[in-house]
Amino acid sequence: MKQFFLSALALAALTAVTAAGAATSSGTLTVTGTVESSINLTIESAGGTTSGTGTAAATSALGNISKYGSAPTGFTLARGASDWTLSSTVGVKVDKANLTSTDYTLDAQLGSAPASGIVWKLNGSTLSDSAATTLTSTGTYASTGSYSWDMVVADSAAAAAIDNAINFTATSN
Repeated sequence: MKQFFLSALALAALTAVTAAGAATSSGTLTVTGTVESSINLTIESAGGTTSGTGTAAATSALGNISKYGSAPTGFTLARGASDWTLSSTVGVKVDKANLTSTDYTLDAQLGSAPASGIVWKLNGSTLSDSAATTLTSTGTYASTGSYSWDMVVADSAAAAAIDNAINFTATSN
């Protein structure tokens, strides 16, 4: 019994030494933040040799174009008496997150003044670099809207680059 008592006493002493030697500390991470609503616009398709679809920065290369040549990929060519028109479509998709809006407004505007003798149109409306044109005021989220795209080239236009950008802006309603 004496031996049991000494063993229990030694075990208790070791436990006390171990507990007394253990150091602890604690801390708290406070997290703050606010979920914001957001929308995302992507160019899904366009005539020409298009790259960057599925992003907000697509590029459409038409190559060399002329009234009596072939239409670029994805375009049709209509020859008039004093001008000619290249026609295609542009597909634009707008997605939403954390937003109660049921639809959006989509506007388009040219990035710079068009070359002389060139008229840019979307959905039949002439685009300019000075004011936005509304393409739809009831766009459906998560669906690719298709917009007719025309470039009308006057026969009197100089043989030169027609490079420009169409800037799209979606605004939740």
